[in-house]
Amino acid sequence: MNYLFYITVHVYAEEKLDDRVLVLHSKNYGIVGKDIIAPLRKINGKEYYIKNVQDAYKVKELWDWIDFKLYGGSLRSKHYNTIDFVREYNIVEKYLIFNNLRYTIEDTNKPLLYYLHKMGISETEKINIQLLISSDAGTIFKDDGIRYYIHSKESGKHNTPHVHVDIRHEVSGSFSLIDGSQLSGDGIKKNDVNRIRAMIKSKQRELIEYWNEHTDGLTVDLNQAFGLIKY
Repeated sequence: MNYLFYITVHVYAEEKLDDRVLVLHSKNYGIVGKDIIAPLRKINGKEYYIKNVQDAYKVKELWDWIDFKLYGGSLRSKHYNTIDFVREYNIVEKYLIFNNLRYTIEDTNKPLLYYLHKMGISETEKINIQLLISSDAGTIFKDDGIRYYIHSKESGKHNTPHVHVDIRHEVSGSFSLIDGSQLSGDGIKKNDVNRIRAMIKSKQRELIEYWNEHTDGLTVDLNQAFGLIKY
């Protein structure tokens, strides 16, 4: 069986679409850089056939194929490469599109046909895939349904280094990287607040270093922040 895929790419910043870095031949690659963006420009709006695919073909195999198509190299390489970086930081988010809506595939070990049949899509139809890439300073990590990320353009927004959180796509907010205090966001449960503060405390140094390196906001003095100097 042959599958026909149509792939579109979008870039977002601060929760809004911003596709300017996808302009062909532009030298603007955004904060994620040329190695990530240049291949995405080439795959955007293209159709691809994958031939002789079995009924048990898993979504994970499709996602791996996309990674390989974008960034090449061996998917089983022991060397740290672009694919490793993209996967570690979840830079390229992958979705199936049904009726113009994005669907996250939680269990990628299930066959692709399982989801196509679930959505009433014939295996002979073109399958729409969308790739989303953040041009914020980046998703730092995800834990227990909470996504931690830092915007690249933070000038004038807060006076303190902070991390944004998205909690299971239900509520959002921001927390100080200095003392863990909540700066914004309503409706965050107490248990989640405690979990976020504990995470900030455990990863405080690397979070503040990431803030200093990747944002255009105010740079914090790490020595003072961690009590290494008293002035």
